[in-house]
Amino acid sequence: MGLKDKLQKLSKTETTKKIDLEKVISEWQTEVEKTLKETLDWLKPYLEQGLLKAVEKEKTIKEEILGEYTIKQLEYEFGKFRLVFEPMGRNILGAWGRIDVYLRGSKTDKYVLVLLGENFKISKWYLSSFQDKSKRTEFNKKNLEKLIEEWIDKNTF
Repeated sequence: MGLKDKLQKLSKTETTKKIDLEKVISEWQTEVEKTLKETLDWLKPYLEQGLLKAVEKEKTIKEEILGEYTIKQLEYEFGKFRLVFEPMGRNILGAWGRIDVYLRGSKTDKYVLVLLGENFKISKWYLSSFQDKSKRTEFNKKNLEKLIEEWIDKNTF
């Protein structure tokens, strides 16, 4: 194999890697959007009653392997509070991705959503405290409502 052949092969390999990275980013963006929409569905009764207001934003993330890309984030306003769902990245050690969940302005009440899976297949999101990530609960409507209630109780009553 001559130099020209080797350079052509290398070029094809790099092009394939770029396409694969774009696919990973696209799948991650889709997974985040799906999860944020799910929270909107879960909290729809409160949104319709005007008890919550949802604000969608875009965030730019720069990851070493994936490079720079934009992704949606979601904030819920209620009273003086702003609950933030902020994607942090796809390439997270021990997970398929992470979204930080916190009350804006509060450093102590931070939670993380981690996307876990088995056999190279995405499974589901789990919620854990930022301070103790070993205790995970499945991310669902019941646990989201419970978390919001706890934050309101801690910060108002």
